[in-house]
Amino acid sequence: MSLSQEVRNPSGPYPSRSRWDAIVVGCGVMGASVSYNLARRGVRVLNIERFGVNHESGSSHGRTRIIRLAYYEDPRYVPLLRRAFESWKEIESKSGKKLLRMTGGLMIGKQGGELVDGVMKSARAHGIPYESLTASEVRSRFPAFNPGDEFSAVYEQNAGILSAEESVRAFVGLASEAGCEFRFSEEVRGWKSGPEGVEVETTYGRQVAGKLVLCAGAWNGGLLKGIVPLQCERQVPLWFSSEGQERYAPTRMPVFIMEEERGVFFYGIPDVGHGVKVARTHGGEISEPDEVRREVTESDVAPVRAFISRRLRDLDGPPIASTTCIYSNTPDMNFAVGVHPGDPRVTILSACSGHGFKFASVLGEVTADLVTGAKVDYDLSFISPGRFRKSKTG
Repeated sequence: MSLSQEVRNPSGPYPSRSRWDAIVVGCGVMGASVSYNLARRGVRVLNIERFGVNHESGSSHGRTRIIRLAYYEDPRYVPLLRRAFESWKEIESKSGKKLLRMTGGLMIGKQGGELVDGVMKSARAHGIPYESLTASEVRSRFPAFNPGDEFSAVYEQNAGILSAEESVRAFVGLASEAGCEFRFSEEVRGWKSGPEGVEVETTYGRQVAGKLVLCAGAWNGGLLKGIVPLQCERQVPLWFSSEGQERYAPTRMPVFIMEEERGVFFYGIPDVGHGVKVARTHGGEISEPDEVRREVTESDVAPVRAFISRRLRDLDGPPIASTTCIYSNTPDMNFAVGVHPGDPRVTILSACSGHGFKFASVLGEVTADLVTGAKVDYDLSFISPGRFRKSKTG
């Protein structure tokens, strides 16, 4: 039996016109987390997902994700990440699923680049322990890596791996236990505010809720009508066999990000049973979410294999597995989390720009706070959806 069948998931038309406290659109990791955090507070929640649990059309699949604390993208994310680590451990305990595995994290780049300088800036701002390593020290300490002498690195212990599909399953299972109703294979075609509340049009008719939460990833673009400018970017993670190579075990290889040239990033995750995961981050094809090219070709594989031949030792051969996923990017590559600037009954959790999965545990809590009017303990100004309206009128 699939998870979609295990949770409360009636199919077909609704028996009668229903009224909900909140409707959550999307059941990727963000929508699943929000649904759980609302339902456990006693909110009557309906989650509507156009595909199924752990489908491969969006942004929440791919077996594993990196989680890290000394965040090079912006130090303002660090308080959210501190809570994210705690929340993931709580979800592990409540669900009985092992979701988080700490491996340490290695950030490799050239001095003056975005990655190494950004990691140290965040670490110093928030008192996060780290080690600075030369290329020679990296090669000696972590034999999987082969950076040139022009590179340096930052190592932090506060980094590791999240199990992607298991995380979604954990949130969905807990949300269902708390009373959330899920509707899979049902598409949301639009929404509008009305005298009764927020009206949501789906494949099977109209539903009304006091609040609406939009967590539809790249499909939020069509639901937000330009309020948050989104760009859907195709990505291709690949897995490579490390058979017989102990250097790629998670006890010996940390998760890593490497900035080879300014703006050119690759990342990797050690072999936790599926092979070594390696991919380029960003630089993918831009398209509409329903038009993403799903076949993986040699043009996708060649740049990653070339990177491996330069920077990783003895990881030869073609990939043993691959997938496609999508990033939902904002112009500044930051999230869009907050109340809809034109409708206080609508909350947006979207546009995670390729680095959002690790935040799902805490952003589900924050979004539930926003929906219920509870106090939010974090600075969300830099990820507020309203910043795009300001940029247009300022």
